[in-house]
Amino acid sequence: MTRVAPGGEARRRIETALAWTVILFRAGAFAEVIALNYVGDSGLRRQVPGFAPALALLGVESAIVVALAWRRRRVPPAWLITADALLTAATAMAMTLVAGTAIKDSGPDFMLPYMLLVSIGIGMAFRTLPAALAATLPLVVAYLYMQAWSGFFWLGAVPHGIGFWVDSGIAWFIAALLRRNATELDETREQVARLAAEQERTRNGRVLHDRVLQTMEALVRDGWLADERVRGHVAAEARWLRGYVRGDHDSSGSNLTAALEEVVEQAIRAGLAVDLNAAGLRAAGAVLPVETVEAVSGAVREALTNVRKHAGTGHAVVRARVHDGHAVVGVLDHGVGFDPAGVRRGVGLSGSIEGRVADAGGSARVESGPGEGTLVELRVPL
Repeated sequence: MTRVAPGGEARRRIETALAWTVILFRAGAFAEVIALNYVGDSGLRRQVPGFAPALALLGVESAIVVALAWRRRRVPPAWLITADALLTAATAMAMTLVAGTAIKDSGPDFMLPYMLLVSIGIGMAFRTLPAALAATLPLVVAYLYMQAWSGFFWLGAVPHGIGFWVDSGIAWFIAALLRRNATELDETREQVARLAAEQERTRNGRVLHDRVLQTMEALVRDGWLADERVRGHVAAEARWLRGYVRGDHDSSGSNLTAALEEVVEQAIRAGLAVDLNAAGLRAAGAVLPVETVEAVSGAVREALTNVRKHAGTGHAVVRARVHDGHAVVGVLDHGVGFDPAGVRRGVGLSGSIEGRVADAGGSARVESGPGEGTLVELRVPL
């Protein structure tokens, strides 16, 4: 399966473009060193035995970098680029020793284009300029060694040595600029989306307030409902709706505390007395993925439904906390209980509780016994 870069859409596109830049530069660099040493007039292939295996090593090295950039759709990690720079430098120095006197009169230009293009990939892989320049240092050292060996040290060492750092620095600057602009674009898009959602919420809230909420409150206030239980249920729904219109309820889906409060309020409206203790979870400020929040809140809703229907008690306790890198939610009742080993784990327990939490990467534990009540404990990673 192909991996893509993290972040927003603009950031993913930029990382993909930078990955293609690395791929194309690397392919071009290898093609150029092949052309210089096999097609050009240097004749090193004929003069130096063992030169072909060294080029094959560079080919394998380049293939790894290209393949990883293609698979990840982003620039290879900095550690791999650093290892690549070290291996390239070592190969260049070894090739110089193998070439021997063959380069005494021509200089080490047989590796210069390849090394310069490799330095561009180094600049794009690092997030800070000093790190990029430090990773380029092995190429500089290797080229100085090659210049000293060939006898052209003062003629080409300084300008070309600086050229490695210049290429790496320019590549770093362009990549950093593109990444920063992409991040700002993604943030702007998120702000626009949030603003649009808030405007839509405001419009919907105005409609709910002017039509539905006022009608519900009038039914309760003006005595249109004679049944006390129905009147209490409508009043509770009206209170929740007014809180929603004011924005008291978190509708983002990532706040587990708010989701549990909503589930508990629904259970209370259904006739079950529920005590909620979520101080530990609230203090931790845990924000979970929407799918995880929906799975946990759905499992708690099912557990409270089981209490109301089967436990033989009208009271339950829900406790939410953070422990050992997990959000832990327990639903406890002191009802009639049951023997877990003797109960067929049907849709209610296996599917609606255990299955939901398992799909979110968590686990569910049920402890019960005849006459001992029931504890359902849910654990999901933060």
